[in-house]
Amino acid sequence: MANNASKLWLQKSLNDLAINRAQQAIQNTGRALPCRVVAVNGSIVTVAFEVNSAPWTLPQITIPKAESQWVRMPTQVGDFGLTIPGDVSLAAVTGMGMGIASMVRRGNLSTLVFLPLSNKNLPPIDPNAAQIEGPNGAIIRTTSGSASLTVNDDGITMTFGGKTVKLNGSGLTIDGVLFDTHTHLYAPGTGTPTETGGPQG
Repeated sequence: MANNASKLWLQKSLNDLAINRAQQAIQNTGRALPCRVVAVNGSIVTVAFEVNSAPWTLPQITIPKAESQWVRMPTQVGDFGLTIPGDVSLAAVTGMGMGIASMVRRGNLSTLVFLPLSNKNLPPIDPNAAQIEGPNGAIIRTTSGSASLTVNDDGITMTFGGKTVKLNGSGLTIDGVLFDTHTHLYAPGTGTPTETGGPQG
């Protein structure tokens, strides 16, 4: 009887050890969990996890957004998304740290990035067209900034090489001159230029 009790005790201990090791392994990996943005600082966001993690409390964490430097999203407080884990530290490539990543496993939650998620209550305007929008509109520009197109609630502005064309509620302006009122000099068959007035409809 004592021998059987000893075996059962050992079996329970081994089972508990296996469970603890498994839990440690899970804790050492990042978790793909639903989350909500609570603060935005440029390309970095702070998120709160939208999951019941009782009896533990998951802290709010500050992580990079999953986006390219060439296409930036106007992430807002309240946006929902998902945390995506990397296998190793992402600090160097995201600017949140230095050095080259090693194959050493980092602590849980320290290798995550924020990936926004779509919502059925926010359907696209046209499912067959690219849609770009933001609270302040959108900007398309070359890296040098010499050519750009800005769309916002004040109108549409195009610039190239120091020249500017703007369309808004007042009309179309070219380099600050209202298109409907600018004039041309024209001298048909004479040697004297004549002011023709603005464009004709």
